[in-house]
Amino acid sequence: LVLKNLQAELFPALEHGFRKTPKRSLIRHISLPSGRYESAIPKPAGNIDDPLAAWWTAYLEGKVPTPRPTTKTKENLTITELFCGPGGLAQGVKQACHELNYDFESLTAVDIDSDAAKIYQLNHKTKYTTDESIADLVNYNIKTDGSKSKFKKPPTVEERFLSRVSETKLLLAGPPCQGHSNLNNKTRRDDPRNELYLTVPALAIAAGIPGIIIENVTAVVHDRSGVVEKTRQLLENAGYFVDTGVLKANNLGWPQTRGRFFLIARKDKPPVPISEVAKGLKRDPLSVLWAINDLADREHDDFLNRKPKETEDTIRRIKWLFDNDEYNLALDQRPDCHKEGTTYTSCYGRMFPDKPAPTLTTGFMTPGRGRFVHPTRRRVLTPLEAARIQGFPDTYNWVFPGEPRPKVQLLAKWLGDAVPMPLGYAAALSLLGPGPLPDPK
Repeated sequence: LVLKNLQAELFPALEHGFRKTPKRSLIRHISLPSGRYESAIPKPAGNIDDPLAAWWTAYLEGKVPTPRPTTKTKENLTITELFCGPGGLAQGVKQACHELNYDFESLTAVDIDSDAAKIYQLNHKTKYTTDESIADLVNYNIKTDGSKSKFKKPPTVEERFLSRVSETKLLLAGPPCQGHSNLNNKTRRDDPRNELYLTVPALAIAAGIPGIIIENVTAVVHDRSGVVEKTRQLLENAGYFVDTGVLKANNLGWPQTRGRFFLIARKDKPPVPISEVAKGLKRDPLSVLWAINDLADREHDDFLNRKPKETEDTIRRIKWLFDNDEYNLALDQRPDCHKEGTTYTSCYGRMFPDKPAPTLTTGFMTPGRGRFVHPTRRRVLTPLEAARIQGFPDTYNWVFPGEPRPKVQLLAKWLGDAVPMPLGYAAALSLLGPGPLPDPK
């Protein structure tokens, strides 16, 4: 309680907005405890009725904001990411760096999916990637005494890997979430993959990394082994200030109802409370059509604009939705296992054009796995539309030069598991709000 009161005194609510802009640029300002920051981005075409929507439109077009002249020295932010995937979390952090006058420098990325790590490296210019399991690179042993957890002895890092991460200021991580997901009805809350969460504090402490952002599904707090609370205790015992909370993309104005649980830690001072960041960025969400309407009639190709093969049943069900102007499929149109009623009412559903998209999953190209039928076209989403909804700009590269294009199943997995840009962006504001991170020790 004392710490929360101290945070409330030290960190007033984050403020952001737009000031009157010149003809060719938008000017965004962000006020944090460390000061006021301004960035400019070229305006997109059309009238600017909603400056934030216009800012995001310019971002999705691939335009990069540049900081306005300031007396603040430009800081370098060195990044290592575990369970990196194709780089959604990093993309949000990078966007915050652009706006707050930081140089984003990706040192190391780790993922057992080597293809995802290559895509990450391609887009974030990462110096080193590995597909080794982080569990084989970090050595630690945790002792639990009653409800308290601590390391039996200081964790260590394999020397060959320590040299790659020793200059890291910020450790990002998205540990496997399938074991926590409410969609997992088999090993939920009691999955051995859940323990990989604990490799993050082990590496941070062993390598002396001063800043940490961990994201996961919101249900991670219900894990039977208590990985979140264990991580908090391990970090606080090592001198970190820790804050946790849920950030929801639609509450930040983004056109997707996706929420993620974040744990944010700093070694030198408390981060800005996640609740304050969420309050400072809060606004009504944009609609899914805002994000993808210009792609609706783009000619299909065999990659990002691909249209998946559809069964006769799928074609019939999508036709029924549009012919009857419905967004939920009637029971008599569903598979036999649904015809007596189902709790999965969004399956085979059509997106509402005036609302944000639902949470995208790895099955977004299969209508039977969620509400993934396009709001105005008789088909499911394309990978490019899903990438937009997840906050990847159109300039994001999904093919490594000189190598075959990834299979559609792999692309769907990367996109469905990704963290929407605004969530990583908000988490970075929490971490960096008090000012630059200290050097690693």
